[in-house]
Amino acid sequence: MSAAEPQAFAALVEGSPLLPLLERVWIGGAETARHRDDKLVYVRVDQLAAERDRMLDAMVRRYGGEPSLHGRALLSQWSKFYFRLAAPAAIAAALTLGRPLGMAAERCSVALCDGMPDALYLPRDALDAPTTDPARRYRSFVYEHLQIVVEILSALVPMAPRVLWSNAGNLLDALLDAYRSDEASEQAALDAQWMFASERHPLHGSVRAMTPRSALLPTPFRARRVCCLRYEIPGERQLCGSCPLLLTMNDEQIAEQAAAD
Repeated sequence: MSAAEPQAFAALVEGSPLLPLLERVWIGGAETARHRDDKLVYVRVDQLAAERDRMLDAMVRRYGGEPSLHGRALLSQWSKFYFRLAAPAAIAAALTLGRPLGMAAERCSVALCDGMPDALYLPRDALDAPTTDPARRYRSFVYEHLQIVVEILSALVPMAPRVLWSNAGNLLDALLDAYRSDEASEQAALDAQWMFASERHPLHGSVRAMTPRSALLPTPFRARRVCCLRYEIPGERQLCGSCPLLLTMNDEQIAEQAAAD
């Protein structure tokens, strides 16, 4: 492999339980990939604002709705696809390798296929020295990558940043949980505490264990702190299994949700 070729990130973390989610993450080589496939649009992550129309069009094709009326709900859904591409790499680097992953938005590129996130290209020197300090291992991902993406997307439509932070936090909670039976389980618990316990942290309390008033919901009920707004899109009335709106529903409404699942 020449120095210019992208390296598969998955090959570096072969023991990770997140391996199936890492097939489209690469170390370096964005320019090489760009010249090979003219069907993809390669965008530096901190320049995503320029792709607003392309992203909204992709969500309209998938969910319906109108960008002018349902833009915040549509871009909220787009963010889930993007976070699912970017977040597993940071978690796998931290817990399988014990290393921070440099993910500054201005040094990462995303390949878009018809407006949808298709592949992520990280800097060639992304992997830093091993450390057990969660703050060091996730600082770049949270504050130099996630925060930039949240700021960009929430500025494109009238949407509170906390909606996007909740989308990211809900996913991160699930990714960390994947390490529960892994040899890195103890470190995963410490990482989760750093991400979600501090009130000063943007991911604080992303997911909560709640006691529902309805016996039709499990106890404890895993609830996101903030709804992802998907229900605002015409025809999208099915809530996700951790939607906080379920906690406000009566038994009949919850039964209707279960029947539509």
